[in-house]
Amino acid sequence: MDTQTLRFIFPPGADPEVVEDDFGLALFAVSCIYGRPGVRLAARYLVSPDGRRCVASVAGTAGEAVLRIFTGLCASRLGEDGFRIERLGGAAC
Repeated sequence: MDTQTLRFIFPPGADPEVVEDDFGLALFAVSCIYGRPGVRLAARYLVSPDGRRCVASVAGTAGEAVLRIFTGLCASRLGEDGFRIERLGGAAC
């Protein structure tokens, strides 16, 4: 299973609790489809204390689904241009 790692960069003043909540919602939504064990194996993340960065390392279809939902939640909350995504490569969390 290929692993991909992305860094989400948010504007100053980002609330780390909101970032955590959005990622948690994405994990929950995907676990409804793939089951909790599958999602726990497929996705890991870390949010910086200031809430400006979130690094996510995912694998497989379930992990990719988590990223898609999290990205959609970020776009809904901040707008398409309200955050950036950088691809880092393999596992980093």
